[in-house]
Amino acid sequence: MYNVMIFLHVVSALLLGAYVVFPFLAGRAASLSGAAQESFVGLLSSFNRVGQFALIVAFITGGAMIHEAGPSVPWMIVAVVLLLIIGAMTGMMGARLKKLLKAGKSGGNTSADAAKVKVYSWIAAIAVVAAVLIMTNPAIL
Repeated sequence: MYNVMIFLHVVSALLLGAYVVFPFLAGRAASLSGAAQESFVGLLSSFNRVGQFALIVAFITGGAMIHEAGPSVPWMIVAVVLLLIIGAMTGMMGARLKKLLKAGKSGGNTSADAAKVKVYSWIAAIAVVAAVLIMTNPAIL
């Protein structure tokens, strides 16, 4: 069962890797307009949804493997905090992507929402890289 959990955990971590490139993709959303922006933001929204599901799987499988691995308490605290940061940023990013899509359809100003999506995606990307660093090097903490 532990091997299945590791497999699912690694697959979800790979899917979370989409958040590392997300800031670069989000920067392009503001430069587009009309139907191109609508389809591109739809794609970003789909990536975000897949990443959120991957985050849930990573959290559940990681929690299931804690007993076997026996990491230190500071490591567990940092891991949970990083996952919560990623979840919060992706949730706020999803809301802004919906607003961006709505503003794009109505022909409104999309620059403020696009800027916030970019900031949230940078924070999420940094948190994902930090989580991978902590998860692969538990001796750090």
